[in-house]
Amino acid sequence: MKRLNRREMVLEIYDREAMGEVTAREIAIINRGLVAEYGQGGLLDPAEIARILIDEDLPVRLEQIFNMSSVEEGYTAVLEGVLRIDSLAAAERSLRRIDAICRRFEQRGDRRGARRTKELATRGRLLALNRSRDKRIKAAERRELAEIAEWFGVWLRTPDLFETWLDLRKLTTEFRRTFGEKEQE
Repeated sequence: MKRLNRREMVLEIYDREAMGEVTAREIAIINRGLVAEYGQGGLLDPAEIARILIDEDLPVRLEQIFNMSSVEEGYTAVLEGVLRIDSLAAAERSLRRIDAICRRFEQRGDRRGARRTKELATRGRLLALNRSRDKRIKAAERRELAEIAEWFGVWLRTPDLFETWLDLRKLTTEFRRTFGEKEQE
């Protein structure tokens, strides 16, 4: 038997649960069913579920649906405040948290969450890289920002090797000469 796509699954759950008018409660039931079928990556935004149901002329209480937090708001809440590039130590903590969050998403099969986490790392890399080129910033700080950009780049290319790479990088003569004990801050 062919596996249902998410749209078909929303309608299947609606029928299976003998739902009438759809409120926030029914949206939560549908999303639990989607997660059971597809993993965390199966979650749909409440508005997306409502759109599917409305397209089928099913009764939806829109005022309740629009008051629900969306999947994207959930990702934003999880990732808020994680990105820090104001020092080597802050960037290292930030990357370790990003890595842990990304791995949790991947373990749950949540590709959207993993993608959002990698987008955050990409943003961190670009922000550090751009700031490292700003001539208004002191040369020492620019070198530190360039180093941070490199860290984010290594994590994005090879997350499984990042911790080992970083430990080895911090042992190099070049790193110690350039940054000294600064990474311990």
